[in-house]
Amino acid sequence: ELHSSALQFPSAESPNASWSWLVSAWNTLAIYRNILCLALGLIIGIQLTDFLEYFQLTDSQFASTAITQLEEGATPQLATEEELALWLHNETRVLCMVLTLPKNHQSRVKRLKGTWGRRCNKLIFISSQEDRELGVIDVGVPEERNNLYLKMRKALEYVYRNHGEDYDWFLKADDDTFVIMENLRFMLYPYDPEAALYFGHRFRTTFPQGYMSGGAGYVMSRDALRRLNLFAFNNSQFCPINNNSEDRQIGFCLQNVGVVAGDSRDEEGRDRFLPLSLKFMLPTFPTDNWLPKLTFYEPVNETGSTSGISFHYVKIHEFEMYEYLLYRLHIFGTPLSQRSLPPRLGPDELQNQLNQWAQENSTNSNAWLKQ
Repeated sequence: ELHSSALQFPSAESPNASWSWLVSAWNTLAIYRNILCLALGLIIGIQLTDFLEYFQLTDSQFASTAITQLEEGATPQLATEEELALWLHNETRVLCMVLTLPKNHQSRVKRLKGTWGRRCNKLIFISSQEDRELGVIDVGVPEERNNLYLKMRKALEYVYRNHGEDYDWFLKADDDTFVIMENLRFMLYPYDPEAALYFGHRFRTTFPQGYMSGGAGYVMSRDALRRLNLFAFNNSQFCPINNNSEDRQIGFCLQNVGVVAGDSRDEEGRDRFLPLSLKFMLPTFPTDNWLPKLTFYEPVNETGSTSGISFHYVKIHEFEMYEYLLYRLHIFGTPLSQRSLPPRLGPDELQNQLNQWAQENSTNSNAWLKQ
């Protein structure tokens, strides 16, 4: 049985008490209602303000709030070079192949992997002994200098078979090479990876196109890698197996399947790929050594390009030195540069450029040596 006292309603016999209770309850409800309305009003006001501001944006402000959808061939308009470099990392994808030896796995391989190698989209070390932790593959070729060309062939076959369509460009380097990947991507950006071409420090030789220095590193397009594997490596006339130097023989094979040797120098004719240690390039070009006799283009009397890409004959301790000087040292007061990406070449422009490079003949003597 329920008792009315349990409900604690005011007694019907006390009208004043009933009226006071109703007034108190109504006032309490009014307070809660006002608080709720105030909260809802604030929320609606904030959202409405954002909504109205969105429709009042200028074209430039509106563009900054959206994810940029680039048309094919368009260059992104980003605020800083750092943002452009980050965008290029995935726009111009580079797989790096580095020739090494088992005895260098715990020294050069580790240092290279911890410095410039981590900026590759994919890094593979080519050796005669596997090390999965370091990313070293065994291509099954004994470690002898006369086998370097065969070792490189096997590496290119492996990369094409496993990664040939996954990347845009394929860089070959040695384990004593240091590469500035950001500058490499900057140089490659205008060119279609489906064009048959490759870049590096170009040397003269007995066949017309010449070849790229293996120590300075060379980078070939996706189509160049495809042509090597589909046509050159399957034809002993186009690409014979012999004991010639790796870089020269790969250059010979590339020429025979229509891959053009491109010009990697900057706008002022300065080299970006350096086949010697940096100290040998200071302060002037070393005219008393072998390099002037081999180099394809007349050297500029400067150390190298301000957009340099690679250095050769890097000692073990110098990997960290280059890393520090290039990526961590900042000079107070130095003006910050802000460059835009070079325009991408259209099909006709690209074909004209390839035709021009293809007409340059390696077998012509270096005229500047006779002066």
